[in-house]
Amino acid sequence: MRTRPMVVAHRGFSGRFPENTLRSFREALQLPIDAVELDVRRTKDGVLVVIHDPTVDRTTNGKGRVADLTWDELQRLDAGAWKGSEFVGERIPRLEEVLKLIDGCVVVFVEIKEVGTEADIVATLGRLDAFDWVKIGSFHPSAIATVRQLAPNLPCSLIGGAKIGESNETFKAFVQEALRCGANSVTVNYPALTCERIRYCHQRGLFVGTWTVNNAELAKKMAAMGVDAIASDFPDIVLSVLPS
Repeated sequence: MRTRPMVVAHRGFSGRFPENTLRSFREALQLPIDAVELDVRRTKDGVLVVIHDPTVDRTTNGKGRVADLTWDELQRLDAGAWKGSEFVGERIPRLEEVLKLIDGCVVVFVEIKEVGTEADIVATLGRLDAFDWVKIGSFHPSAIATVRQLAPNLPCSLIGGAKIGESNETFKAFVQEALRCGANSVTVNYPALTCERIRYCHQRGLFVGTWTVNNAELAKKMAAMGVDAIASDFPDIVLSVLPS
């Protein structure tokens, strides 16, 4: 039995380092975290890359949609300077690079951003023998269902935003959708959670994670409510207020 929720470094140690970069993941691994979370998209020429947004505009010095750019074009972009001059030269990494860096040291929560990339992602995990330490997440129920067909033993989580908490009915509908698509956990934006809703999930055998918890008091509140995992841009803050 765990004495505290899992602590998940959201996009790596993204509060202090440029998100979804190798630097961010390396720094996260210096902490006693339990997992890292990352986002996957596919380039124009079919390379799986780790980036959150559909465009490169916010986190690089370039412009354009990831799906319209080749891997070589992405590699010319700086993905660190926006966070600070000390991070100039960071690049958008391939999914394979990040998985090789982590190599089972902690759990990796891979968020599928685009329906249609599931088979490539599962094939990459298989090639790197990573099924034992990777968990899949997505806002798209169809992506979860596809992964469950391709890799039935791979843990999967349906992700829900704050809107699913507008009423108990909308929350229960979300939980039922998670069960229908084969998820064995849910990952929920923290405003949508209550003790009763967490219990509702647990009664149905669903692990409950929450995001993005970036201050100490909120982390303590979420832990007291009974969540199983807390994702944070500042995992050091979360770790500082939870039992070791």
